[in-house]
Amino acid sequence: MRELQVKGITKLSDQRGDVNMSNMNSRKRKIVYPYLKEKFGTYCQMCQALESERELVIDHIDNNNSNDNPNNWQFLCRSCNYIKNPRLKERKEPLDVCVGVSRPFDIPSEIKINREREPLFRKYVEEEVKANVQVLEQELINSGAEKLGLSPRTTDRYLKKMYSSIGKLQRIKTKTECYIIMKG
Repeated sequence: MRELQVKGITKLSDQRGDVNMSNMNSRKRKIVYPYLKEKFGTYCQMCQALESERELVIDHIDNNNSNDNPNNWQFLCRSCNYIKNPRLKERKEPLDVCVGVSRPFDIPSEIKINREREPLFRKYVEEEVKANVQVLEQELINSGAEKLGLSPRTTDRYLKKMYSSIGKLQRIKTKTECYIIMKG
């Protein structure tokens, strides 16, 4: 066996250069898991179940365990992995696409929307506060909602996290209004 380096991930290969990940060992999983966690977050790519809700497994997207390209890995919960890859003797025909459990892939779930838009909202708020020193809290909530196509209730939740005790922002209350500033 020899090791190859791909995008910071070590691949194990035999003398012919073939890579086999069908039985990913715990040492290899300890490398791949953090990579996928950073790339996608820890949730099932099919049903959107969080790591805290279901056990996640590392799946080869193209069902080819020899394809050890890091772009060929994804998290699936055990149920979705079984639906996508039933045991060989139970397959009627090969599966060539991942079939969603809860919804089609072209309809984004609320979890996916939040994961995509919260970082955009955070960036928008930080830029506004840095540019203006202080900004009305309600203005950030409403303009952020309008800019990113979110509800004001959602942007309010995001903003509250940003000015929590460990957030980068601070909320200043006057007699009539609340302002957001950068922490000092």
